[in-house]
Amino acid sequence: MYIEQPLETQRTFGFEYVQNAQALTTMLEQIRPANRLALDTEADSYHHYYPKVCLIQLSTEDSHFIIDPLGGLNLKEFFEILSQKSLVLHDAGYDLRMLKASFGFEPKGEIFDTMLAARLIGRERIGLSDLLADLLGVAVHKKNQRADWSKRPLSEDLLKYAMDDTRHLLKLADILADKLAELGRLEWHRQSCLWSVRSALLPAKNNNDPDEIWRIAGVSRLKPKEMAFVRELWHWREKEAQKADVPPFRIMYPKQMLALSVWAAAQKKKIEIDPHRLPRSCRGERLASLKRAIEKASQLPPEEWPDRKRPQTGHQPSFEQQSQIEMLRKKVVQIGAALNLSPQWIAPKATLTSIVLRKLHTPEKIIQSNLLTPWQAELLAGALEEAFGESGRL
Repeated sequence: MYIEQPLETQRTFGFEYVQNAQALTTMLEQIRPANRLALDTEADSYHHYYPKVCLIQLSTEDSHFIIDPLGGLNLKEFFEILSQKSLVLHDAGYDLRMLKASFGFEPKGEIFDTMLAARLIGRERIGLSDLLADLLGVAVHKKNQRADWSKRPLSEDLLKYAMDDTRHLLKLADILADKLAELGRLEWHRQSCLWSVRSALLPAKNNNDPDEIWRIAGVSRLKPKEMAFVRELWHWREKEAQKADVPPFRIMYPKQMLALSVWAAAQKKKIEIDPHRLPRSCRGERLASLKRAIEKASQLPPEEWPDRKRPQTGHQPSFEQQSQIEMLRKKVVQIGAALNLSPQWIAPKATLTSIVLRKLHTPEKIIQSNLLTPWQAELLAGALEEAFGESGRL
């Protein structure tokens, strides 16, 4: 069964499907007086090279909406209203990045992230379906996570699935807020949400360094000749992904690229590719272009092979600094155990390394550097004093 217009037919499924100007106007009248809204999005990043927001789900205390942003609606007024509201999201960073990229949306009201709240009360299972099941007794099935949300029309099953992401979110936020209050961590959560929102709204970092952009995970373990094949395969994959409008991994997985590069570099004679080594989609012209990329890599002289190691950035820790990093790491583990929080959530090792290398020996200096939120930095006060001692003040 497929759901289409008019709007009235959608109410039987417990939400309103906003696909036209009239439905949008009706929805705006209903959300305008609301103090807070639950918000979520569905994007097509699993299916397209350039991802976009394909659905926007919205819930008030007693009304639920799915907005179709692909139907030519003028959503300017909607986003103006939305920007002024207090919003509840689960893993807000992803949705805010997508909304900023697709529509230039930036929230001005308070953000309550239920995933961050779950982390701060010490929960190990922080997925939305887990929280709804454990705290509200609501079963939500996630079988449609990889659906292509850009397709139209969308089935009733997909729309119901999408609506479940906000239907119970306000109640869940209330429960989590109470638990945070009991632990005295509401301010921690507020700071963490501000940090998450600020990070999500920063301009995207584009790595345009031609000697770095192709270096996928695992490539540093390869020999220079093998890396030359990876580099050509990476550029081939990007062109094919753009041409087909699919994510690069749908053309070839990184592990397949590494394995193919190692195999090709080991060939002594003309390289004849076994089709069984390739994804089933590598046929026809795509296979021909792949062969050209491999042939190009095979003809490169050794002086044009990439360096085996990435250029080093920053300074390597001295023996004393390594000791300080390890001391801080152990202290963070102890702090986490006492608070029932993951040490990674308090301060990951990479952050501890940066703290030591930059000699940020006080919480104030760490906060000014934007490495951690105030609550995280303040938890480290005693550990910093012990790790740096007098040496950090010179």
